[in-house]
Amino acid sequence: MANPDKFSDKIQSWIQDDPSFARKTVRWFKGYIHNRVPKRFRFYGLLHWSAKTGMASSAPAVAWVYGTISGVLATAVGAAIFVGHSTVSFLDNLSKDKATSAGDNESDIVIRFGDLLAAHKVELTLGDRERDDAIRACLGILEIFSRQITKSQSGDISVSLLLYSGNSRTKMKVRHRNPGNLRPVNREVDADKLLGHYACISGGLPRVVHDTKEFGKVVSSPTQSKVEYRSIFFYPLVIEADQEKLVRGFVSIDCRRPYAFYGNRSSAIVVTCEPILNHIGELVQEARDGRSRQRAIKSAK
Repeated sequence: MANPDKFSDKIQSWIQDDPSFARKTVRWFKGYIHNRVPKRFRFYGLLHWSAKTGMASSAPAVAWVYGTISGVLATAVGAAIFVGHSTVSFLDNLSKDKATSAGDNESDIVIRFGDLLAAHKVELTLGDRERDDAIRACLGILEIFSRQITKSQSGDISVSLLLYSGNSRTKMKVRHRNPGNLRPVNREVDADKLLGHYACISGGLPRVVHDTKEFGKVVSSPTQSKVEYRSIFFYPLVIEADQEKLVRGFVSIDCRRPYAFYGNRSSAIVVTCEPILNHIGELVQEARDGRSRQRAIKSAK
């Protein structure tokens, strides 16, 4: 990673998260732009909107042509109608997008919950395959809830589980991703190249990166040549190890849109999905305990 000092400074600033009033104002403005302003402007859609709004605002102009009202009054009334009609159209588009997204999410949630229940139709102690299926199903549920909370489209959100390799704190692996995610897994990478690693060693609290571009070119993807995501939410996983608390790794939820987790959205994900996140931690705990038992049995023999 180029320029370690610059990266270290960026990490410290991110972990401390104590922005000035001016910085908070900039964040609010960027959050509003990326989350509130529609991004889909099609040529014919824009042409249709212009024609419809123009027709709605044309009555004062017709009245002015026939001499019924003055030009100043016609301009003022036409502008008022134009603004009012544009506002109504804007709100109408927002409501339609939200309704469509919610409907898609609800059907996907049913599917993923079905995957989770199917994965648990096994014995009390899960095998490795069943445990992996259960974890992937949980990541799928997190992806759907995150899409709903962030109002994102299918494919914009990716959910991954990264764990430390053995007892090491210098290496990590992307163990699982949400169903349908084609990004690579089981690649071992240096932990110090992962932002989530610093979230784990800095108190183990959930943390958000609002825009990876604010880190400059020091941020790299552990499994891709190009960083396609712009915002990330990290949730460290804490398990019991030798009667102590141990941060075993983290769940990352990344989005192609900047500021997708701005405001209360990351908190909403934690509150809504806490049972799923806890269940992932339990499955990771069970896997670690199972390996410990196997080592103990081999040692006894």
